[in-house]
Order: sequence, then C-alpha cells, then structure tokens
Amino acid sequence: MPKTPFVDRRPAIIAFLVLSLLPSRAASAESAAGHEQESAPQQASGFSISSLWELVEPDCTAGQKDDRAQVLKSLSANELLSRGLEAARGQYLEEAVEDFSEVLKRDPGNVAAANNLAVALKRQGLLDQAIEQYRKALEGNPGKAELYNNLACAYMARGNFDKALTGFYQALHCKKNYADASYNLAHVLYLRGDWAGAIAAYQEALKSHPECSIYHRDLADALRAEGDYSQSIAEYKAARRLGDDSLILGVRIARSQKDDRQFPQALEELDQILKRESANTEALNLKGLVLWKLGKLPEAVVVLERALDADPRFPQARNNLGIVLYDMHRFQEAVSVWRQVLALKPDYPEAHYNMGAALYQAGLFRQAADAFQETLRLTPRDAAAHNNLGLSLLKLGDTQGAIAQWRAAIELDPDLAQAHINLGKVLLQDRKKPPLDIHESG
Repeated sequence: MPKTPFVDRRPAIIAFLVLSLLPSRAASAESAAGHEQESAPQQASGFSISSLWELVEPDCTAGQKDDRAQVLKSLSANELLSRGLEAARGQYLEEAVEDFSEVLKRDPGNVAAANNLAVALKRQGLLDQAIEQYRKALEGNPGKAELYNNLACAYMARGNFDKALTGFYQALHCKKNYADASYNLAHVLYLRGDWAGAIAAYQEALKSHPECSIYHRDLADALRAEGDYSQSIAEYKAARRLGDDSLILGVRIARSQKDDRQFPQALEELDQILKRESANTEALNLKGLVLWKLGKLPEAVVVLERALDADPRFPQARNNLGIVLYDMHRFQEAVSVWRQVLALKPDYPEAHYNMGAALYQAGLFRQAADAFQETLRLTPRDAAAHNNLGLSLLKLGDTQGAIAQWRAAIELDPDLAQAHINLGKVLLQDRKKPPLDIHESG
C-alpha cells in the first residue's frame, strides 16, 4: 500500500490534491483572490462623472480655430463656455483648456469654467493639474457636491482610493440624493473588497434611478462577489429587462447560475449566447466548466478545445482543460497542457500549482516540488501549496522539510485539517516501531 499522507483537496475538484480552478477570464474584471476565480479582478463599469456643465446653448463660434487670440477677446464668458464645451466634446482639448482658462481670467469665481477646465485637464491625462484645479474651485464653492464628486474621480484615476472615498462621502454630505456620487462610491468600495458597502451604495443610487440598467448590473456584480448568487441573477435579469442585451451580461448571468448550482439554466443561457456568437470564448470556457461540474468530462474537453481553437492564447481555458484531463487521470497530458499555459503566462500561480498536482500523481516528485515552490514564490501565503509541497518533499525523503511545510500551512490556515493530519501522521510514525503505514485514500 502506498505510504503517502492524506492530502486536502479544494472543493469539488480532485481527490486529495488541491487544484485551483479559474472558470473564466471575465471581461467583467473580477477580483482574482480565491481558489476559484476569474482571470482578472470583476469591477463595476466605471465612474459616473458630472463632467462638463452645459450652462448655455452652443453657438456658431464653437468650432472656430483661426486667429484665436482675437476671437477670445471678442467673445463673452458665456460664449467661451459654450465654445469650450463644443471643443471638449470634439476632443479638441487644448482649445477647450484655453477657452475655460480665459473665462477664469475674467471671472475667477466662475464655477462652471473651473469644473470644465479640470475635466479637460483630466481628459488630457494631466491629473495633478486637474486635482489642483478642482481644489481651487472648491475653495470658493465648498458646498458644491459635483466638484467633490469630480475631484474624487480624479483621485481614483490616480489610484488614491482613500482620498477618492473621502471625496465621494463629501459629495453625498453636500447632496444626499446624489446618484452619481453613490454609484461612484459603490465602485470604489467594490474595488476595495467591501462588498456589503458597495451593495448598499448601489442600492442608494438605484433609489434615484431605478430604470438604470448599469446600476442593476453592477449591483449584481457586488451581490455575486458577496456570495448572494440568486439575488445577483435577479439584478442581472433586471438589467436585461431594462435594455442590456449584451453577450457579456448573458455570461454574467450564467456565471451566477453556475455558482448557485443552477447548471441546466447556466447551460441554457450559454447555448443562447453561442447561438449568437459561436466562437465566444468566455461562453465556451464557462460551458466547459459547467460540463465539468456535471461530471461530463469528455464533453468538457471538446468545448474547452473549441475555446482554444477560437483563441489559442486563452490561458484560463487551457488551465481548465488541464484540470479536466487531470480528472480523467490523463496526468501526462495535463502536465503538457499546463506547460503550454505557463509558456503563455509564466506568472500564473494556479497553473504552477495544478501542474505540481499532476506531476505528483505521475510520480515526478522532484518536479512537483519545484512547481509548488514556484507557486509559493508567486503566492507565498497559499497554505494548500505549502501542504502539497510537504507531500512532495516527503516522497523525496526530506521528512524535516515536509514537517516545516505543514507547519507553515497550519500557521497560514489553522483550519486546513489535512495539514494537521499529514503532520500528525508523520510525527506519529517517527515515534512508532515499526513505522505506521500511511495511506492515501482513493
């Protein structure tokens, strides 16, 4: 009988070795933190910015570009505002900046010009100048909610989440039923992983705009991240009723149905997508995952290979194909597939991890240990990788190294029962004469 300690497995994957599954590289950008994850973090769509304030109707001088200095002198402040708006809409941002700046020379307290100048600067990528302009505008207009909202959006573009949050909260303090600020606040909270806070903020935005499909869709994203799959499905379907007939919305619905174990409904949704776009790689990858969940492994292989025919550089689908082959005990093929994945994406910890599991099952313990070590280089706090590295080291005769890995796994995840079991069995073996046979179940 084999003398291999019992090893953990991640839920519903394969017996005794922990594989991490990436069901899709979601275009909706989902956070990539868990054992079952999407390829990229799922973010809300973006910010709702109270951008260009149109205070007057545009006139025929808006597109004029010759002899600008003379024209600037001849136009009133309102005419310059109008022309600046038209220039900004046409992406003539330098001209827009010039027009708004001229208004502020004449009237430093003109809040519309100050805001629009900051917006134009932000669109030029001049974030520091835009932020400074918003702050100057707020000095003279400390109660203007739109300025706080737009300043917060500029901070967000700079990657300063803390200042962005402060700005959105200040906007809502000035204007309680301000849907744009509530939506933007929800977006930042989502990106920070505060799902409950994001849900509450999206719901607040929907009070003012219950017919906004984008709000329903992004609320659904947050609900799914929180684990409320049935309610996320309801919100995605609300977005569809309100006019969002996009394929990616269908993929999101199917993904939540999969998470809620509504596998027949997920397959029906995905088949409808594939009728509209037969080579939709997101739908094919997700369909392969659902078929795998249903235990239909040969069918899953066919569908995942279709995804790879459509996009050979789709690492998540190739990773998932490796997992299905592993489940079919085709370990050498799985290793080959994961090597292909890593040729495309060398810094892909899940592929290193999964290849380590396949190498272990194939009896290539030195290579398995190397794969788990590479996983830990990329994700040092992966307790399951420590656990499985311990198993590989034990197979190589390095008992002390294995014990160290299991202790590291327990320190990172005290609830990882298999690390406790593995450590306990090896320590007990050392104390018994003759040593205990340690069996791997399955």
